[in-house]
Amino acid sequence: MCMSEPLTAPDAILHKALEKETQARDFYAELAAHTSVDFVRDLLITLQNEESRHMRMIRAMIAKLETA
Repeated sequence: MCMSEPLTAPDAILHKALEKETQARDFYAELAAHTSVDFVRDLLITLQNEESRHMRMIRAMIAKLETA
């Protein structure tokens, strides 16, 4: 991971993580939409769903920070 400045604030870290999880989810969704092999598509959809789960977890952490 190459960044110009290190992230140190918890909210900045979580927002960057959310951005990366969103990119990964969209990446897997795009690949799944373009494959004709069922077991590959199933794997990609599973990975997409995992990224969505990660996104929910990160959003919950952001909300917790905002209410703290």
